[in-house]
Amino acid sequence: MGAWGPAIFSDDTACDIRSDYRELLEDGVDDEEATRRVIADYHHLGDDEAHVLWLALAAAQSALGRLDDSVKSEALRVIDGGIGLELWAEAGAKELASRTAALTKLRKTLTGPQKPPSKVRRPWAHVTGLRAGDVLAYTLPDGKHALFRVASLDAQRVGTAPTLRRLDWRKSSLPSGRKLAKLKPLAETRAMDDKPSVSFRVARHRKKDEDWSDVGFTVVEHLTPPAEDANFSARTCTTWRALRTSLDNGWRA
Repeated sequence: MGAWGPAIFSDDTACDIRSDYRELLEDGVDDEEATRRVIADYHHLGDDEAHVLWLALAAAQSALGRLDDSVKSEALRVIDGGIGLELWAEAGAKELASRTAALTKLRKTLTGPQKPPSKVRRPWAHVTGLRAGDVLAYTLPDGKHALFRVASLDAQRVGTAPTLRRLDWRKSSLPSGRKLAKLKPLAETRAMDDKPSVSFRVARHRKKDEDWSDVGFTVVEHLTPPAEDANFSARTCTTWRALRTSLDNGWRA
C-alpha cells in the first residue's frame, strides 16, 4: 500500500504531495496554480493510488486554510465511495477500522468551518562561504591539526552543505603550500566496518546552528580541487558541532 499506518499522511505518496504543495506556496506560487501543478505532477498515479492525491491534497490545503472546492469534492467522493479501502480490508479488520476512522475525521474537517489562510514563508536556507578546494584545519585536544578538503558543495532547496574529505595529516604544525597540495584524502571505509568516517556532508539546518568558524575550524588554504572530488559522496551526514565533538572524542585514533 506504500503506507506504514492508517493516518492520511502515514503514506509516502501522501507526504510527497503535501511537501510539494507547501513548497510551491513557499516559493510564492498562488493557490490555484499550486493546486494545478500538484494535480498535474501526480496525474500518473495508478488506480490503486489515485485516491491518495485527493485525500492528501485536501488535507494539506485545509490545514493551511486554503481548501479548494474542486479538491474538496474529489476528496469527499473518495471518502464516501470507500475508494481505496479494499487495500485496508485485505490488511485486516483492525487496520480497516483505523483507516475508516481517519477518513471519517478528515471528512469532518473538510466539511466543517475552514480557518483563514495561513501565511506560508520560505524556510531559512544556509548559504556557505566555503568553496570547493578550501582546506580546513581543526586543532585536536592534543594540539595536533586535522585537515579537511572541501570536495564539493551540495546545493539543496534548504541550503548548501559542503562535503569534506579528511586529509592524511595529523601533526602539530601545518604543511607548506606545496606539501599541502600533495596530501591525499584518507580512504573511506564502509559503514559496516565500524571504523570512524573520514568524509562528511556538513549542514546547518537552522539559523542558530553553528557554522564552521564557530566551532574552531579555519581555512588555511585554497587548492584547485581534483576532478575526482566532483562526484565524491560523503559517508556521514552531520553538523559542525557534531563533527567537532566526534573529532574531540576520537582524537587518539
